[in-house]
Amino acid sequence: MMWIRFIILGFFSLTALSVFFYQGIETAQALKEYFSLNKYL
Repeated sequence: MMWIRFIILGFFSLTALSVFFYQGIETAQALKEYFSLNKYL
């Protein structure tokens, strides 16, 4: 019974990590575009 809890916990932590990582990539891309646009202004 204990391993089911570990699997659920691992799944949730993996999902949270991937979402956090994806958000970080999106933010980095947006920042890069913002700075490259400012360079031409």
